[in-house]
Amino acid sequence: MKRKVGIAIGYYQRAYGDMRAIEIAKEIGADAVDFDLSTNLYDVANPDSIYAKSEEEFVAYFTALKNRADELGIEVCQTHGRITTYLKDKDEFNANVFVNARLDCYATKLLGAPYTVMHDISTCGMGTPDVDPKFMHDMSFEIYNKILVYAKEFCVVVANETLGDAPPQKCCDFFGSTDEFIMTYNRIIAVGDNAKYFKMCLDPGHTNKATRFYDNPKPPKAVRMMGGNIVCLHLNDNDTFTDQHKIPFTGTIDWADLFNALDEIGYSGVYNMEIVTAAYGEKEMAIETGAFAVKVLRAYLKKRYPQDFAE
Repeated sequence: MKRKVGIAIGYYQRAYGDMRAIEIAKEIGADAVDFDLSTNLYDVANPDSIYAKSEEEFVAYFTALKNRADELGIEVCQTHGRITTYLKDKDEFNANVFVNARLDCYATKLLGAPYTVMHDISTCGMGTPDVDPKFMHDMSFEIYNKILVYAKEFCVVVANETLGDAPPQKCCDFFGSTDEFIMTYNRIIAVGDNAKYFKMCLDPGHTNKATRFYDNPKPPKAVRMMGGNIVCLHLNDNDTFTDQHKIPFTGTIDWADLFNALDEIGYSGVYNMEIVTAAYGEKEMAIETGAFAVKVLRAYLKKRYPQDFAE
């Protein structure tokens, strides 16, 4: 098989618009994109959002994007849906989470992507480092069981993304703990047919941050712990101190062992990167940065798996 390189196009969407962002991804050499649905551009609370329009407009909008991606021969391998799924004492926001999450699943279906990535309830969302473990697990269970109703409605998979630390609270995010992350996952998939619609997204940068001071496993070990439940990736690097979302191989992650671990669990999906494309400058520099990142990762894949790139 050919190993596919993907890139998250959130910055390009905001800077150039959704259609042009897909075209840019093709131009910089990506095989696939992670389409961002996480900003207020995709929020029913924003009257200008496509999420606030009629269903007819909604369907037409995402169908046009899918058709353009097909014309270009580029895959929408995943979307990024809800990043914040709960805020303490924010009832209206929390109610809208489920309206938006349903639309995330609907848009994912229309874009032809199998997965929509979401974040669990977080310590940041609670606003305090002193969270009650039972509350966190119970709320995670409640939130995802509601969201999975929509995943089943549209036949897509929700991938729970690994978290890291909680900088405002100066602690490890509760579900930044790999043990807690796996514990809530196992509880959720034990219900009915949830296991078919609920998987994991590995963000090794988040996991790497959680190793600092918090005695969490490094990314390769975390992969081995999560196993074949990982179906999609947000590859990026950092120095463990901030969420830099750097190009792979430019931080402190042991990438050779990370790929060893991915091989061991039988990962066969897109090698999708979620990097800060605008780290070195806006607009054109962001395009150049994305192109460089795609070249770096593809060169590594070709060297590691030459049999998959043989002519």
